[in-house]
Amino acid sequence: MSHFIEWLTVSQGYFQGLGWLGVLAMGGVIMVAQLVLIPVAPLGIACGMMFGLGKGLLAVTLGTGLGMTLNFLIARHVARAALTHRLQRSEKFRLIDAAIGKEGWKIVALLRFVPMPFGVANFCYGLTAIPFWPYLFASMAAIIPSNFFFVWFGASAHESLKSLLGSGHPRQPFEYAMMVIGLCAAFGGLTYISRIARAAVANHGTGTETVEAPAE
Repeated sequence: MSHFIEWLTVSQGYFQGLGWLGVLAMGGVIMVAQLVLIPVAPLGIACGMMFGLGKGLLAVTLGTGLGMTLNFLIARHVARAALTHRLQRSEKFRLIDAAIGKEGWKIVALLRFVPMPFGVANFCYGLTAIPFWPYLFASMAAIIPSNFFFVWFGASAHESLKSLLGSGHPRQPFEYAMMVIGLCAAFGGLTYISRIARAAVANHGTGTETVEAPAE
């Protein structure tokens, strides 16, 4: 975490100084992070702190969309044999593969609410039977709440910090209370949906041990 804070402190002015190119560049950073399996949640918070809610959400949406596309296509068409050999030994992957084989995009959408490494999940989906476009549309729609939450948290934290330092508009106690309530509500909602997703995967995957070939 200390390294992330240090990077954020050093790079914030650079990305902000690029204007809209900085938004696109940050989207590229998020895309690369998924390829090398770096968690993207801290980067979503960083986007909120750097650009605010609107531009930050655009950067995260662009980066996650490109990243999930590249991860999926690499797993399906480039590194399929190596990844399949490794993941076949994972009981969790077998359950996910069986559930997606029965319910397709619905399970992919639900699993986006389960806390798992985003890049790893994208590689896994490339080895399942789901076609590319249903995977992409379901994923893009399902990650909107979590992307919004992380960017909103970063933007709110940045504004609160500016207020404490005297460079932003003074925050009222009501605003802090609403931020805490929103944080708790978002966390509770994501936790609840995550529980539903886990149950759905367990129910659909019981007793299935094979990995289906991806549909071309």
